[in-house]
This record gives sequence, C-alpha cells and structure tokens, in this order.
Amino acid sequence: MRFEVGALALELADSDSVYAPSDDTELLAQAALSKARPNSSILEIGTGSGAVILSLAKSGKKFKELVAVDSEQAAIEAAKTNAKNNKIESVSFLQSDLFDSLPAHSKFDFILFNPPYLPTAKLDKVKGSLNSALDGGPDGLKVVRRFLAEAGRHLATNGKILLIISSLQPKDKLEALMQKHHFAHHSLSSKSFFFERLEVWELSAKS
Repeated sequence: MRFEVGALALELADSDSVYAPSDDTELLAQAALSKARPNSSILEIGTGSGAVILSLAKSGKKFKELVAVDSEQAAIEAAKTNAKNNKIESVSFLQSDLFDSLPAHSKFDFILFNPPYLPTAKLDKVKGSLNSALDGGPDGLKVVRRFLAEAGRHLATNGKILLIISSLQPKDKLEALMQKHHFAHHSLSSKSFFFERLEVWELSAKS
C-alpha cells in the first residue's frame, strides 16, 4: 500500500498481523513532520508498520537519533521490511513493551505515540497480535495510563510528546492523568468522523 503525507510517499507492505496506517497514522505523521526539529532525538512507541518514523526519516531533515519500538515482534519485522524497501537505514527498531527494553537513562526530544484507544470489552478483542494495536481496555485508556506514568523519565529537558487522543476516551479521566503526571497539553490538530473525533495532543512537562 502507498502511504502519503503531503508530497512525501512510502510504499508499505500489507500485513494481516500489523495495524494498517489509517487517518490516525496520517494525523500523527503530519504533526511529527511539522514539529520535529533537525538534530533532535525521536522515539516512536507502537510503530506498527513504521509509517510515522519512516516518514520522518525520509523527510530530508537530519535527526540525531530515530528509534521505533513495538510490543509485537511481527510489527518490528514489518517495519524493518518497510524501511529496507524504502531504502531507509537511519531508524533503529526494537521490540519493547512501551519503554521496557530501552536503557533506563535514555531520553528523547520527541516521543510519538498512537496508542490503542478504542474502548474494548472482552467480546470486542480480536485474535492475534493485532489486538495490541486496538485494545484500549474498558475506557480506552489502559495503555495510555502506563505510558503517561513512564514517559516523563524518558523526555529530555524541554522535550515534547505527540499523542493521539480519541473522543471515545473519557476526557475527564484524561485530564486527571495529565494532572497526576505533571503534563501540560494542548491540541495541535484534529479530524472528525461520524463516530469519533481524533486529535493530536502536544504534551510537555510542567515546570
């Protein structure tokens, strides 16, 4: 399949076991391309096909470091294949449940995350590795809670987090999580559908 962000295009292999790039992927890629500064270090959590991090790598900007992780080995293999097929060698891929496999001291100027945000009951779960990209738990915040609890330790001074948020998630609980983990936030961009509204939130550590 072809993934396009503006004039930038990637050819990505189809995979039944990896989340296919969609509107949320495009929103995050657009925001990342707009905000990420040259010579910055960037981490993408839950890279899936690699569409977002590979778009940055192909943008022409020179970055200090590009790292992408995913909890599923199938996604890491797919992302590596897509990097090779698009002749991109500047991204390091690593299997990791959020930050677990990263060095404890590692810090990044930008952390990107399109989390599993769909409220998911037991009967809604899908079989196989694709479930990890979709299953947000009963309120859509299961993985976001863990991410916000850990992200601050890996954010460089004046660093930013770009996070996909859905209107299907309870905003009062999201706001409480931001307060609990000392993040300021604002919406960078959004896209509305008949069933939900997606936004990219930019987070920064409160001083």
